[in-house]
Amino acid sequence: MILRKDRIFYLDEVRALAILFVLLAHTIKNFPVNINYLTSPTLLSYLTISRMGVPLFFMLSGALLIGKDYSLSEFFKKRFSRVLIPAIFWYVILFISVAYANGFNFDLMYEWIYDAPFPWFACAIIGVYLLIPIFSSFVKEYGTRGAGYFIFIWLILVVLTNFNLAEDYYAKLIFGNFGIYIGFAVLGYYLANKEFNIYSLPMVIFSTIIFIACLVFNMYNAYYFKTVFYIESFSIILQCSALFLILRYLSKYASFNPSKTLSKIHNFIKDSWIGAIVYALSVCSYTIYLMHYQIVDLLVQFYPITTFDLVPVVFILLTVITLAIVLILSKIPIVNKLIGIH
Repeated sequence: MILRKDRIFYLDEVRALAILFVLLAHTIKNFPVNINYLTSPTLLSYLTISRMGVPLFFMLSGALLIGKDYSLSEFFKKRFSRVLIPAIFWYVILFISVAYANGFNFDLMYEWIYDAPFPWFACAIIGVYLLIPIFSSFVKEYGTRGAGYFIFIWLILVVLTNFNLAEDYYAKLIFGNFGIYIGFAVLGYYLANKEFNIYSLPMVIFSTIIFIACLVFNMYNAYYFKTVFYIESFSIILQCSALFLILRYLSKYASFNPSKTLSKIHNFIKDSWIGAIVYALSVCSYTIYLMHYQIVDLLVQFYPITTFDLVPVVFILLTVITLAIVLILSKIPIVNKLIGIH
């Protein structure tokens, strides 16, 4: 896999972390239900981190697509094909494998089609794509200030919902479909384009403090109040924003201060085998997302997670196996066009 020079490395870092968080979340979901994960600080820390996966994906969509110049026909043709073709391909592959494993039992096949785990993400991202041209026109007219205005209104609604200050009907109306996702997309655009009046290193330090504070707060709430926050939580939004800014401004600091120790560490990661893995995870992230459910199900059958310390073991195995499968498939003509690598 050849590294493209036109890619922005910190966005590849965000995408690589996003898919790792998703894999971690679905590894945790396979933890034995008879064990109460809310009593384990270790498992809670995994949950607190893994919640960032889906928001980061939508933030990337906004960072990469909002405000760009394109025709509507070109945009929808390219974006919809990138989402739908791989989704249909993997849906068919998984359906055939499930049907074969269950002896083509009609009732089980129907149940699997109805409860299939991944189509919701494809539907959500398509919904966001339908709205992105509208927001692109808006930010071209009003810039980051206009995006900031939208985010301000969006965060007010998030806070009202978080503190049960809005009726359930209105909360579902706002967040039940695309509201929360397009909000993350606009937030990603804003954080990628807004020039804050602060130097890079102080921004990295400040964002790191915010990120750690959110992690501690979320873990504390989960451990003592039995509340595991979801993506529409204000603290998860802040946590994702802080991580995004850490990576953006660390990259900016390294480009302007190459002789500094922190910059040397960053550039070593970027130019070494670690950077190659980050790039591979980034370009394969959507494919991995679509096909990893079956792999994690097989893994926990042969390597059941019975203790907390097995979670990282299964997570690492899942990551290595899914990435290896995708890289192998990427070498096969025609198949490499269908599986969703970009």
